[in-house]
Amino acid sequence: MVVDTEYYDILQISTDATAADIKKAYRKRSVKDHPDKNPNDPNATEKFQAISQAYQVLSNEELRAKYDKFGKESAVPNEGFEDAGEYFAMIFGGEAFVSYIGELSLIKDLSKSAEINEEEEKEQEEKEQEEKERLEEEAKKKADETINKESHSKTTSATSDEPEEKKKSKLEEHEEEVRQKKEETVNTLAKKLIERLSVLTESSYDQACKDSFQAKFEIEANTLKMESFGLDILHTIGGIYVTKGEIFLNSQQFLGIPGFFSSVKAKGGIVMDTFRTVSSALDAQSTMQELQKLQELKNSTDVLKDEKTGEEIPKPTDEELAELEKIVMGKVLSAAWHGSKYEIQSTLREVCDKVLKDETETKKVRARRAESLILLGKVFLNAKRSKVEQEEAQIFEELVAEATKK
Repeated sequence: MVVDTEYYDILQISTDATAADIKKAYRKRSVKDHPDKNPNDPNATEKFQAISQAYQVLSNEELRAKYDKFGKESAVPNEGFEDAGEYFAMIFGGEAFVSYIGELSLIKDLSKSAEINEEEEKEQEEKEQEEKERLEEEAKKKADETINKESHSKTTSATSDEPEEKKKSKLEEHEEEVRQKKEETVNTLAKKLIERLSVLTESSYDQACKDSFQAKFEIEANTLKMESFGLDILHTIGGIYVTKGEIFLNSQQFLGIPGFFSSVKAKGGIVMDTFRTVSSALDAQSTMQELQKLQELKNSTDVLKDEKTGEEIPKPTDEELAELEKIVMGKVLSAAWHGSKYEIQSTLREVCDKVLKDETETKKVRARRAESLILLGKVFLNAKRSKVEQEEAQIFEELVAEATKK
């Protein structure tokens, strides 16, 4: 008997819902009620936090049991509830893939850089305003315009240079932190990858061992593929593993010519991935601006007319705005996914290079690592979802797919 159904009601599920039902409901509600998608709702953030708290309790077996028996006052995590925004970040499956790809930080790092720029620009504006007021006050007291102009010239150049140098220093400091963190991540992931490959590389290395190695990671892939974007992440990891393994093995052949062509082909892929990442971000920005204009048009009391025809521009309906909001959400997710994919590929290329170019190991060991890497990559590339599995995991993928078509 459940004494309190509030959390179940928030997620719109029954009290006997399975773990999969709870996760699916959270994903669906968190997208629908995300504050960014409901800018006109003053209670959006509060609702979003409630959805997050409901999921954090019901997805934890121990907390769920306490909640069912004693109510929500007895079902609070030891360290308190996680921030709803940070919890929402799990939609890209990053949490389950941490030991393969590390923590995805590209979007967070870009936000930090933008934050530094914004803070410095605000400080600069305030200083310029203060300087302007000071000079106006001086102008009233001094009759000599020449002296006033010289004073203005000197102080303006001084105040404009200092904040720029300060901003540059902060950005450089942040970039150095990002670089060091990336280096640490690559070192950690390289060690973990070597451990995974050692299951095969340090075995008798016969066909039975290779079959056992593949079977082990097929089981793991079947779990990972059910994460949001899990299949895409698996295929991304698999593609890098196979490419890097083949480049290494081909480079060991006569004059390394096959390896050279494999490397050129891989670099072409990097260019295309970069292009897709930038394009999706610009597309999302453009659609968000379009939505903002339509919202302003709907809320405006003025009658707006088309500049060319002179005809009145009709105000958008609630249905039209809702449809565009859905497209915006999809494009934002698409841009975030492309950015995450770019980060995953960049990190894994460095990880594979560290594993395969390890000078402390013999050529034989490195060749085995490359062969094992290719086997593992093919397992991930061959991962598929059944029709039922696809329906369970496709909430966010559908949003992205729809957005990229429009």
